Amino acid sequence: MLESHYAMLNAAVSAAVAAAASAAAAASATANATEDNNSSTSNKSNSNTNSQSHSSNTNTNSNNSSSSNNSSNNGSAVDIAGAGAAGGVGVGGGSAESESAAVAEAEAGGSQEGATALIPPARGKGKNGGRSDPQWLHKALRSITESIKITDSISPFIQRPQYEHRDTDLALSLLSKRHLERIEALAYERQPWRIRERMKTASVALVLCLNIGVDPPDVVKIQPCSRLECWIDPSSVSPPKAMELIGSNLQMQYERWQPRARYKKCHDPTVEDVKKLCTSLRRNAKGERILFHYNGHGVPKPTANGEIWVFNKTFTQYIPLSIFELITWMSAPSIYVYDCSNAGIIINSFQPYAEQHEHELEKALNAAQQQRGGGQLGSSSAAGSSSASGGGAGSGQGQVPMQLPNQMVSYKNCIHLAACAANEILPMNAQLPADLFTSCLTTPINIALKWYAMQEKLGMVPRIQSELIDKIPGKVNDRRTMMGELNWIFTAITDTIAWNTLPRELFQRLFRQDLLVASLFRNFLLAERILRSHDCTPVSLPALPPCYRHPMWKAWDLVVDLALQQLPDILDHNAPYRQLPFFEHQLTAFQVWLDSKSESRTLPEQLPIVLQVLLSQVHRLRALELLARFLDLGPWAVNLALGVGIFPYVLKLLQSSTRELRPVLVFIWAKILAVDPTCQVDLVKEYKYFLSVLQDTAVSKEHRTLSAFVLASIVHNFLLGQTSALQGPLLSICLEQLNDGSWLLRQWLAICLGMMWQNFEKARWSGARDLAHEKLSVLLRDSIPEVRAAAVFALGTFISSVTDRSEEQANNIDRIIAITLLETVGEDMSPLVRMELAAALQWMVLLFESQFVAVYLAEHMRHASTSSSFVMCGDPRDPLGLVSSTHSLERHVSMRRGVSSSSIANMGGVGSASAGGAGAGGSSSGSTSGRSKSGSGASSVAGAAAGGGGGGANTTIPFQSIFTKLWLGICSLAQDPFPRVASIAQDIVDHVRDTALCPIMAAKEATMATASEKCSSLSVSLPPSPNTRVCYLGGGAGAGAEGATGVGATGESPPVGAATASAGPSHWAQKLRLSGSGAGLAAAGDPHMILQRKLRTSSINDETDSGPAYARGTAGVGAGLGLPSSGPRESTHSARSSGSESNQYLEPGQSLTPIVQTEFIPWAISYFTRPGKQRYSSAEGAAEEGRQRFPVDRNSHELRRRQFRYQRNDVVRTQARDQQKQESGRYGYDVCVWNRKTQFTPAIVKLLPYELQIAVAYREKVLVYDFPCNSVRTYGPEALGGANTAGTGSGSGSSSSLNGSTPRKSGIGHASASSSAVFARVSSIEFLNPHDQSLKLVAHEDGVVRVWGSSSSPSLFDTIDEGQAKTRLLTAWIALGQGQGQATHQVSSQRQRGIGKGAAEASGGGGGVSGGITGSIVTTWQQRNQHLVVGGGGCRFLRLWDVERELRLSDMPLGRSETSARVLAPYLPNTCCHLIVAGCEDGSVRLFDKRCGTQEARIYDFRRSHDAPILHAGLHSYGLLVSGYADGHVSVMDLRADDGPVHQWEAGGDVTAIASHQSADAVACGNASKIAIYSLDGRLQKVLRTNEGFIGPKVGHPTCLSFHAYKVQLAVGFVDNTVAIYSPRPVL
Repeated sequence: MLESHYAMLNAAVSAAVAAAASAAAAASATANATEDNNSSTSNKSNSNTNSQSHSSNTNTNSNNSSSSNNSSNNGSAVDIAGAGAAGGVGVGGGSAESESAAVAEAEAGGSQEGATALIPPARGKGKNGGRSDPQWLHKALRSITESIKITDSISPFIQRPQYEHRDTDLALSLLSKRHLERIEALAYERQPWRIRERMKTASVALVLCLNIGVDPPDVVKIQPCSRLECWIDPSSVSPPKAMELIGSNLQMQYERWQPRARYKKCHDPTVEDVKKLCTSLRRNAKGERILFHYNGHGVPKPTANGEIWVFNKTFTQYIPLSIFELITWMSAPSIYVYDCSNAGIIINSFQPYAEQHEHELEKALNAAQQQRGGGQLGSSSAAGSSSASGGGAGSGQGQVPMQLPNQMVSYKNCIHLAACAANEILPMNAQLPADLFTSCLTTPINIALKWYAMQEKLGMVPRIQSELIDKIPGKVNDRRTMMGELNWIFTAITDTIAWNTLPRELFQRLFRQDLLVASLFRNFLLAERILRSHDCTPVSLPALPPCYRHPMWKAWDLVVDLALQQLPDILDHNAPYRQLPFFEHQLTAFQVWLDSKSESRTLPEQLPIVLQVLLSQVHRLRALELLARFLDLGPWAVNLALGVGIFPYVLKLLQSSTRELRPVLVFIWAKILAVDPTCQVDLVKEYKYFLSVLQDTAVSKEHRTLSAFVLASIVHNFLLGQTSALQGPLLSICLEQLNDGSWLLRQWLAICLGMMWQNFEKARWSGARDLAHEKLSVLLRDSIPEVRAAAVFALGTFISSVTDRSEEQANNIDRIIAITLLETVGEDMSPLVRMELAAALQWMVLLFESQFVAVYLAEHMRHASTSSSFVMCGDPRDPLGLVSSTHSLERHVSMRRGVSSSSIANMGGVGSASAGGAGAGGSSSGSTSGRSKSGSGASSVAGAAAGGGGGGANTTIPFQSIFTKLWLGICSLAQDPFPRVASIAQDIVDHVRDTALCPIMAAKEATMATASEKCSSLSVSLPPSPNTRVCYLGGGAGAGAEGATGVGATGESPPVGAATASAGPSHWAQKLRLSGSGAGLAAAGDPHMILQRKLRTSSINDETDSGPAYARGTAGVGAGLGLPSSGPRESTHSARSSGSESNQYLEPGQSLTPIVQTEFIPWAISYFTRPGKQRYSSAEGAAEEGRQRFPVDRNSHELRRRQFRYQRNDVVRTQARDQQKQESGRYGYDVCVWNRKTQFTPAIVKLLPYELQIAVAYREKVLVYDFPCNSVRTYGPEALGGANTAGTGSGSGSSSSLNGSTPRKSGIGHASASSSAVFARVSSIEFLNPHDQSLKLVAHEDGVVRVWGSSSSPSLFDTIDEGQAKTRLLTAWIALGQGQGQATHQVSSQRQRGIGKGAAEASGGGGGVSGGITGSIVTTWQQRNQHLVVGGGGCRFLRLWDVERELRLSDMPLGRSETSARVLAPYLPNTCCHLIVAGCEDGSVRLFDKRCGTQEARIYDFRRSHDAPILHAGLHSYGLLVSGYADGHVSVMDLRADDGPVHQWEAGGDVTAIASHQSADAVACGNASKIAIYSLDGRLQKVLRTNEGFIGPKVGHPTCLSFHAYKVQLAVGFVDNTVAIYSPRPVL
């Protein structure tokens, strides 16, 4: 690497010499004139020189660009520019494309201001003790510099005008969905769309009362009159023959709509005939629907009582038939069609009867339920005395609902269709058939065309006669013919009218439940239109709103007109039929609606038509694409489409083999499954369709991602789907594509794998054979946090999928996975990943619960009291001495993170203090050495419990070091700075603690009761006999089970001191008994033996002990002790541990009940539920990989506000430059433009670059003052507000211990059990996205970094109070972990944190493994690259974070010396720079190149002869480095040369703060007496007597100084709790 650096610089020197030779004449005069001038004069001459030698610069730049390309290809990466062009300006820096673009822009835009680029010298030990170039290279650089004086006319390798990026070119940080919203499922209303019960009309009764030849007496017919019945003229044949033809035709017309029904005809019937017909049909149809069609053209009109007429046997009389009798015979469900005059009377009579019937039915059902309930109560009450009689009563009364009378049936499903209203008669137009209503219902196309031809106002085709219409070719079910297409279009139009007019529920019931009913109601809409034109109003029940004037009827008229125009040519000349453009026009209308994008637009009325178009192969692809665009509008659109009936259409299309349809079908199904996951049942048989799309690499990555999501949805918690997918190559396909370039595809492949083997052991072992866990572990280091979280989820379900733990192979794999998870992502920057990590580690706790309990108890008892017995009499409020216990594990939890990744890795060799050298491998479960038999006392846990001498013996827990690592990792997650992560991990810690304490506390209570009995009797006799103890335990602890006989049976009374305990069942003993151990507790007699037995089973090595499982904490676990309730999660997922190292908890196929659950998967699913504009843009390519950018909405208000802010920023920068030019050389800083008293002494002050705001930090909080609004916003513990309530998590400084045994107030729920967050002192402030809406990054002395936002939108996880809704915690992580400090700081730091020697030993001993953070944390932020550099805190390295990807990039060592970073130079705004300038505690200033490897990153050191603490290091835009020290020494160095400081001066002693302006000629130094303003050459410009003129002459010295990034403003914090801003003129 060094040789490439030198070769690269040599090439730069050669290019510079050539350029100097070509421009020597023009450069020499300018160089001599500018040699001794200051920097401002130099800038003026530089521009002149540039203009004189522009041509030579052009050639030189091109040559240097090519050499830069060669250098970058060689892999060298030494930066030239401290503030270069986009992509890095320098030798070998950045890409060739970005650099050439920067050169071209620098040449073209000469008006842009900038500064000299920085050339850090290369390596080598020099005279200053740092690193310098070899002599030959150093002399060459010096000779070139001296000869040409480094003017702007020389090659840009030596000097290039700085290029400031535009605000639009800067990325915005922390604006991904995981930062902007809660991690939870998207809230939306899921509307029911499935037909709950599909019905079928199985039987049809055709009752024709025509009495041909005899007109009814109450109807006077006109002449000519309508005669046709079912398109047959009765007078053309004999009456019997006509009757038969009419009945046959009517049956044929109905069979077009329901060919499989049973048809029964009844011509001119009697009452008995109708009764026999109806009862027989109902008997055969059972629960299916029956249609009753009544034609009453030959009988009188219905009576006012709702009676219809039939005949007697001799046809001499009309006999009335009551509608109520007919309904009783027909029962329900049924549908009635009345084609007669005054038919509305029938419906008017039926309606009140049906309502009264429903009311009576409801009363009967309520009475039956009350009787059945009383019977059950009676049976249960009688069970105590006579179970037989009680059971008899219960069974007898349980039959009451089944004995309801038959007539009590619901008529809600009865449908009635009547031809006219109650006061209307049927039309008698001779051009129309007599049964016009029946014709509309059964032959709609024929009657519609005939009626259209009759209308003069619609007569656009006068040549068409009625006879021609009867000759229309084609069939109704053949869509290629005229008749078929007309019927197809008619169906689409009537569906559209109904869908746009009817309520959704009624539409589903009438148009989607029954095919025949749907056809009749479509045709009923036509009947309404035609009959209303003849003064008739068809009536229906349920009633429909008027539809005869719907605009879609005009579209139907146009279709009929276009069709009839072709009819003469088709019939006369056999012309081919041309398809109608109806569907094409409707798709265009739908597309116009989609393109409108108006928020106030109405629902699209063409949606039912789009469904019909799916039947056409010609327009199918376009229809699907438009449908996909509609579904992409959000869940409401999906609900709308499902409600209209899209599901069966798109399900049928999955059987199509057309490749063009695959992407759009996958998209549609992804949207459907995202809104309604229950559709997975329907897709099980079609999963191979999506598998083929996923496997096809020719398909776009976006659609392959959608396929992965669909497959994940199919197998999600669905055993049949998992089984089907396992038979296909789903596992292998997902594993093959895990390294795909699309981050979203990688995420969903991992989620799909996790769902595949979740609770499905076969899939897990299939994945294990393919090394799925090893392939997934690669994704733990992915650059995208969502992918890392998905990998953690998949590995977590991999662990939980095996519940039978008798297989040692499964245990070994899971232990490796758990340790890998903890070491890899235990310190991940993203809270999303850490949250999933805690949820994944819970499966280890559940599956190996005994081991974790043993680790808990071993550590607890190792540091317990030295009393001879572990269970002793004591303060009942402090069981087991938990309150006063200060052993290492309890104290360890006060650390921010109990263990780092490095200490976790080393614990395999060191082990726990109680491990006794078990080592990382431990002893396998198959080994017999070291096993403690029952009662042997070899186990330290059991020995301590028994009070024997086994306390010093080694524990025999297998793999104890592994479980100790995991336990410490979980406990460190419980102290996570992000509240939600801490809450989840704390639940797991509480679970282990409650599980461990349950049997111990039961024995403790029993022992305390015994001791109280001794004390009350003042007896010094021997302990009571076991028999006595058994009886007392049975009475006190088991009162609930034994009733009143527990104590009284033996004649003993409870002790006086134990009156409270004996009053009711003991809390812990009751839990133990509920778990099945109560009998053992009573039988053993001695609570010490119970505890010893419990601890022996916890040691996991006792083969002979196979006792019952110990108790689980139930909902009331904290009632008496203040311990948190474990809730419903503690159910049956634990069992005994016998004969194996694992816990054989579950039967095969039984799944674990999780302790905690996260919302990551529902949140990830919601990504596909959202509208398209709320998803990341799907641009593909190498440049787009890893980018999470939203599509740009050019009309959004947010974009306009952002453009306004960018314009404001340009104005601020321009005005600042003008101000610097005007005030150059005479900076006054005379005006104190703002001051404010603070509560405590300010430690940091910092001015925002564009907002009129200042950030002030003291103690643990940051306050941001807004000048114009005169407001202040606080970022600190109180800003979390309600973050510790409602189960959202505890703060980062929770007071609970590692063992979770910190006492908590009784009666406080688990949600609020954790104390409020404890923040460390603020040590650094940075502004993220300062050019837009700035975020506040706050670093604390304990290594925690928190990023706060100010918005009214909700935060990521936290629940914020309404009063504090504008302050939200975006993210928080440990930027410098506990294991990163020096070894020398370990003990002191632990003591400061309340961690003693035992904790240090338990966490891995000395050697720097578990050192703490000492000193302040320093940070610097670069917006262009979104990099955060963190140092200090006693760490001997700099850590580089990629904030956008939430990834740790590298740790760059500071060097061999025992030093750490004290200051970091801030980056120049809006510039790209790959250099890091760090001032160290030893006084040196060190330069690093971020692009180099970790060990090669340090490229130069500047050292001083004496080691005074450095106070400030800053990069100036002129390519200068300003450093200031506590002894008052200030030096200005040119990073391009190694000649030592350019300028240096002494600012006086006892300097407390130093700051330098990044672009102006100003350096401020403050001490106890003054604040001095110097220029860069050391000239004193202004002296400020601190706070003079507005507070008083006697004031404190400044504690912090800070210049504005652009303006000539200086912010000062004083020791007397004052903050002030100085400026030449007021800021407001």
